[in-house]
Amino acid sequence: MESKKILIITSSVDDTVSYIMKKYFAMAEFFRVNVDQFSEYKFCIGNEGWSISDQYTTVNSESIYSIYYRKPMLPDLSTYDPQYHLLIQRDIISVINGIVDSFSGKVITKPSILRKAENKVFQMAYTSKHGWNIPKSYIGNDEVIGNEFTQTLSIIKPLTTGKTYGKNGWELYQTNIFREIKENIRLTPIYLQYYVPKQYEVRLTIIDRKVYAVRIDTKNKIDWRMDYQNHKYTRIVCPENIIKKCYQMMADFDLIFGAFDFIVTPENEWVFLEVNPNGQWLWLEQSLDLDISKKILDNLIN
Repeated sequence: MESKKILIITSSVDDTVSYIMKKYFAMAEFFRVNVDQFSEYKFCIGNEGWSISDQYTTVNSESIYSIYYRKPMLPDLSTYDPQYHLLIQRDIISVINGIVDSFSGKVITKPSILRKAENKVFQMAYTSKHGWNIPKSYIGNDEVIGNEFTQTLSIIKPLTTGKTYGKNGWELYQTNIFREIKENIRLTPIYLQYYVPKQYEVRLTIIDRKVYAVRIDTKNKIDWRMDYQNHKYTRIVCPENIIKKCYQMMADFDLIFGAFDFIVTPENEWVFLEVNPNGQWLWLEQSLDLDISKKILDNLIN
């Protein structure tokens, strides 16, 4: 039987995609588009559909069975006049996202869905409306309200990616203790939350109702992402009421995949932090011998 073709939209530094392609080369035919190497492909979109070619082969809207939209990065535009960088980036994104969003077959996950689902304002509104247990939070640019969070132990979190690129290279902004607002934030809205004491944290990865619940014990009690070397991972059973809430959120957000982050307090209360609709999972698969990649592939080819 002929292998089904999967189009993967990502970047040249995405080790997760390299892992999938190496592990499952016998189960599917992969066509990888590294968006940061956009000029190495030929993109053709016309009245009859679209096609993408590299130096070896061509795929099109009819030959592709499904799409895995992973972690695209934009190309280096340093050889172009800086005044055109934003225009070029928008055009590249328009081509890539237009191809994926218009595809009528299976996609994990369309960028139009990701844009909504990963928005922290949207998540806060949804969880508040549906009775989720969440920390007291604030998103905005009002210094007076923001400084009220200094009266209680609070944290400040990235509102979007927390990653910037400047003359010194990439900088990553992570969750930290909130002290005070020292600068004008009228044009730079912030994301604050009351600190929640934690017994441990949980990463709950769900693919089409298959649940992988992993307890994360770490020395860093602010942000476990800052302390990978001291992590301890344990597979656990997630409470049924939490699973049902996650299932409902995924249905409402139109998600096949979701990576949910929770705090479990010393009183064993589960507190929702966020869902990443395109979150990382490979390190957990490798640490605990999980089959997350197989479940993703099965979903893409079945």
